[in-house]
Amino acid sequence: MSRQPNNIYMHIYPRRAAISLLASAAGIWDTPGVKVLFLTNKKDAPSTRWRVLQFVPHFEKAGVECVAEEWPGGMLARLTVAKRASAFDVVFLQKRLLPKLLINRLRKHARALVFEFDDVVTLKKGDDGTVKESPTRERRFRRTVRVADAVITTNDYLGELARRAAAEPERVHVFPSVIDLSRWEPHAVTSGGAGPDAATIGWMGTASNLGSMEILKAPLARLCRRYEGLQVKIVCEEVISMDGVRLVHKRYAAGEEVDDVRSFDIAVAPLVEDPWTRGKVSTKLLAYFAAGLPVVASDVSANRLYIREGENGFMVGTLAQWEERLGKLIEDPELRRSVGSRARESVEKNYSIASAVPRYLALFERLCALPK
Repeated sequence: MSRQPNNIYMHIYPRRAAISLLASAAGIWDTPGVKVLFLTNKKDAPSTRWRVLQFVPHFEKAGVECVAEEWPGGMLARLTVAKRASAFDVVFLQKRLLPKLLINRLRKHARALVFEFDDVVTLKKGDDGTVKESPTRERRFRRTVRVADAVITTNDYLGELARRAAAEPERVHVFPSVIDLSRWEPHAVTSGGAGPDAATIGWMGTASNLGSMEILKAPLARLCRRYEGLQVKIVCEEVISMDGVRLVHKRYAAGEEVDDVRSFDIAVAPLVEDPWTRGKVSTKLLAYFAAGLPVVASDVSANRLYIREGENGFMVGTLAQWEERLGKLIEDPELRRSVGSRARESVEKNYSIASAVPRYLALFERLCALPK
C-alpha cells in the first residue's frame, strides 16, 4: 500500500508534500534532521507498543532520529532526563502525569513538547475494580495539557477532555490507534469452514480486562451445549473459570500474538460502558480485523469507533443477542468469511499504520517550525 500525504500535510507543507508524493511512489518517506525523544510507560505495556513503539521503525525510515526510553524511577534520574530533552527537536511524553516540578523542568528544556494519552488518566481504578476521580491526577493532567505544544489522543471523548484544559484547543489532535498490517495475514476459512463441530471463539487481552469475559459465561455455556466441537480460547497472562465452557488457555506472549489471533474462527470483545471504559480504544479489535476475523462486540463507545454494525462486525447489548450472533457465525462459514473480509478491508483503508505516519510527520515538522 502506497503512503500518500494527507490533506492537512499538503495544506501545511505544500512543497514538502509534493516531494513526498514522489517519494511515496517509491515507498519512501524522508523527514531528515528531526530528532524525537519518546518518554514512555513500560515498554511491554500494550499502550506503549500500540501508541509508540510500532511507529518507531516507520519514523526512522522517514529519516526521523528516534530515541525511546521508559520514564525512569528516582528523582535524580528524572531530572537528568528532563535536562537531556534539550538535545531533541521534539519530546513525546506518553501518558505520564508528572508533578509540577518535573513537568515544568521538562517544559523548560524541551524545544517542543507533545503529550500523548489513550485513557481517562484522571481516574483511579482500585484493586476491587471501583473507579473514582483523583484530584491530583486531574490537576496534573490540566497542567500538562496546558503547557504542551501538542496533545495527541485516540478518540473524540478524550479529545474533548483535553480541549477543555488546553491553552489552545487546536493543539489537540485525535489520532486513532492503528495497526501495522505487514505483520498480519488474514485467517483462512477453509472450504466448508470449520463448521459447528470445530469452531474456536477467541479473546485476547490483559489481566486487567479479563473480567469483561464474565459477561459471556451464560451464553458461551449454552453455545457449548449446542455445539459439541465448540471451544473458547483465552489468550491472557491469567486464567478464568467458566462452568460449562470448553476453555483453552494460552499465556500471552508479544511475539506470538499474530498466530494466537489467527487461531480463532470468531473473536469477541465484551466490555461494560462506564467512565473508565468510555475513554478506551479497543486495540484488540484492530488485531481481530487485521486477521480477517468476524467480531461480536459489546455496543459501547470503545467499539463503535471501529465497527459498522452488520458490515465489518456485530454489536450486541443483551445476553440473548450474544448467543444469537455467535450461533449464526458458528453455523455459517461463509458469513464468517464475508464479515471477516470486510473487517480486514476497513483497517486497510482507515486504520493501517501507513495511513497514520503522514499525520505524525506533519505534526513533527510543524512543531520544529515553532519559534524557539
